[in-house]
This record gives sequence, C-alpha cells and structure tokens, in this order.
Amino acid sequence: MNILHLSHRIPFPPDKGDKIRSHHQVRHLAERHSVWCASFVDDPRDMQHVDALRGLCQEVLAIPLSRTLASVRGVARLAMGGSLTEGFCHDRRMRTALRAWCDEVAFDAALIFSSGMAPYTSVIGARRKVLDFCDLDSQKWQWYAEQSSGPRAWLYRVEARRLRERERRWLSTFDACTVVTEAEAETVDDPILRDRLHVVGNGVTPRHDSVDCSIDTPPRVGFVGQMDYQPNIDAVCWFADRVWPSIRKRVPEATFEIVGRAPSREVRMLAAHEGIRVVGEVDDVHGHLRDFAVSVAPLRMGRGVQNKVLEAMAASKPVVLSSRAATGIHAVDGEHYVVADDSRKMTYDLVSLLNDPSRRAAIGRSAKRHVREHFRWHREMSKLEALLASD
Repeated sequence: MNILHLSHRIPFPPDKGDKIRSHHQVRHLAERHSVWCASFVDDPRDMQHVDALRGLCQEVLAIPLSRTLASVRGVARLAMGGSLTEGFCHDRRMRTALRAWCDEVAFDAALIFSSGMAPYTSVIGARRKVLDFCDLDSQKWQWYAEQSSGPRAWLYRVEARRLRERERRWLSTFDACTVVTEAEAETVDDPILRDRLHVVGNGVTPRHDSVDCSIDTPPRVGFVGQMDYQPNIDAVCWFADRVWPSIRKRVPEATFEIVGRAPSREVRMLAAHEGIRVVGEVDDVHGHLRDFAVSVAPLRMGRGVQNKVLEAMAASKPVVLSSRAATGIHAVDGEHYVVADDSRKMTYDLVSLLNDPSRRAAIGRSAKRHVREHFRWHREMSKLEALLASD
C-alpha cells in the first residue's frame, strides 16, 4: 500500500511519549508498505534526524514550527469559534505540500496522528483515513480547567467543549479512529460512535541490560518524563511538596532525581529542596533508570498508557504510581507495581521498598515479565495496519 503518515511532531527520535508511538507506527508500516511521512518540527535540534527518517520512508516532509507563532494562531482560531488545538497546527505550507503529494501519489490509506492534525483530512486524497487520537484531548483540557481559576479556567473549559464537539464529528467522518486504552474508549457514551473507536495500545522495546535491584543500590527515587508537560510538572511538584519531606525524615540518605528534557521553571526550582536533583535532558535515559532503586509516577492527570511506567517496568524497576498512571497496564498491585494515590500511602510504600531490596527485586522481575508479555509493539501496530488495509 501507499500510506501517508501525518503527525504534529516529527516521529524521530523516539524520545518522548507521542514520538515513541508515532515512531513505531512509521517503522512498522515502512517495513511492509511505501510510506510518505509529513510532520512539523517544533524543536530545531530534531531537524538533524530528518535524514534518518528518510531512510525509512519514500519521502519526508519536515516543516519547522515556531511554537510562539503556532500559539498565536491557536488563540486566533479560538476567537473565531474554533479550537486552540486546531489553530496551533494550522499551517498553509503543510496544506499546500499535502495537496501536491496527493496530486502525485494515489494513497491507499492515510494515518493522521493526533487531534491537531485531523483538519488536514480535507486536503488528503486517500481511499481510507484513520485518525489516531492517542488520548481524547478534550478530557485533558477539562482537567486543566478544573485545576485553574479565573480567565484561564474559562479558556480551558471552552477548549474542552469545542474539542469534544470536534472529536464526535471526527469519530463519524473518519473510516476508523483509535485510542490507547479501553478506559479511554469507554468515555465515549454514544454507542454508534463507540463502535468506530478501536483500541491500539503501546508497547515496549525489549532491552537486555536491565538488572535487578541489588542490596547495594543507593536509595535513589526517580521520575522520567518530558518536564515542560503540565501533568509531569504537576506530578513532581506534588511529590516534592507532599511526599518527599516525609521520605527524607525516614530515609535521610534518599535522593530524588527528575530526568527529562526542558524542565520548566517550577521544576528547576525543586532543586532547592534537600535531596532533590533536577537532571534535565540526558543522552541515555535508560542509564539513569538503571540507577534508580524505585521509579515513581505520581500523576494526578494523564491519559492512556504511560510509556514512562512501561519503560521502568521493562527495566526491572519497581514503580510506585497513582491509579491514574496505572490506567491500561492491567497489572496486579503489590506484584507488578505498587499503587498509591495519597501522600501518606505513597510515603509508606516508598520507604518500605527503599528498606527492602529483596521485595524491590521481586516486584521488578514480575514487572518485566508482565510488560514483555502484554505490551508488544508488533502486535499493536499490526492492529493499526489492519485498520488501514480494511475495505
């Protein structure tokens, strides 16, 4: 098949949640079909990876995106009755280039990645069109509204309402739509629209350098994630304020490492807390992950399966996480990970694990087995491929 893959962010390298998923989509499809890949590049450093992407695809279109200008377009679109999300990704260069490709190539299918890119369906000629929501963004904006006040809360509520309307429209107009978890799909209450929504999960890439937590592992707690992403910012700030002081009282030598690119000002300020280190971007996340005694994911907001959790589990690390972060993983609390939603329980569970290397190792081994059995990229991407090929 000739397949067009369209995404809001270049699917290479696979160094953050959405890019990991889109990268595996492109790689899987390109091994079996002819793929044309079009995307924005919102980080100038990622332009160096365009040639690597060209090694997989027939052609690659990578358009630099200024986040400032895109934000202005988003606000303008909101003022005109649209949504911030659509306006952010609206770009004349992209529309023109896609029209040109469709004039030259008879596309059998188009895979459109994320809500922001859905409006481009109007200029794409393809026999079959599939939209991968990943997560329904309207719910993300609703959470932002609930956590905010004043004009900001009003703006977020408007965005949530308008995106919810558009999501329903896209569910009825695309040939198929996908989300990452069954829990996300169940939020669609219209049975007719629900039938058009398919679950295509995430996976993990098997690694052979994970090691069990040994008795010599320092009491290092770690968080890995994109650190300008609001749910991650909220998670580490809550943890530093509500949980970390109690842990330090019980385990004075414990340290907390925050690993991930682009830490916000709020995150950088956490380095002033005793025992907290803001590492920032690193070349090898797994190298830091191997040094954690325990990984944490205290997310209070987040949709879909969390890659940060899967990667930690695949590395044989015990994870203490919120029930929200555990969504879609379908593991057993106390066997594959430890679930804690309030500060008191999270403190207790972390201290217990830091003081019990044998239990850490047992949970880490069970976690690794679980994700290797249930989270396979090939299986999930084959589901997606079938949707694209369906008559």
